[in-house]
Amino acid sequence: MENDKGNRIFYRYLELLSQEHEQDTDRDWGMIHILGGMQRLNDGSTADPAYESDWDDAVSQCTDPADAYQIGIQFLKIWQDIGYAEDVAQVLADMEAKKRLDLWEKAVQDVEQELDDPYLHIVRI
Repeated sequence: MENDKGNRIFYRYLELLSQEHEQDTDRDWGMIHILGGMQRLNDGSTADPAYESDWDDAVSQCTDPADAYQIGIQFLKIWQDIGYAEDVAQVLADMEAKKRLDLWEKAVQDVEQELDDPYLHIVRI
C-alpha cells in the first residue's frame, strides 16, 4: 500500500469523526462501510482489497504522495464516484473546507504515538 502511514492517519481521522456521531441514529451507511472496508487484516491488507487499490489510486492522483490529507480527499472523491453516500459527501466537503483540523491533528498524533488500532478484531464465540 502506498503511503501506509497516511492511510493509518486517514483511517484514524474517519474513526474519530464516526465516534463523535455514534448517537446519531440518522447516519448514513457510508462511513460505516468505509471504516469496515479500510480495516486491516493481520497481514496488513485491507478487509476489502478494493479500498487498498482505491487508496493507491488516490496517492497516484495527488501531486504530493506524502500529503495524507489531500490523499484522503482524493480517496473520498473516488469512493463517492463508486457509491455515493450523503454522510461521506459531508466529510469530503468539510475536508475541502479544512474543517475539523483538530481531529486531523489528533489522528496524526495518535498514529505517530502508535495509539491507533486500524486492525480488524474478530472475536470467536
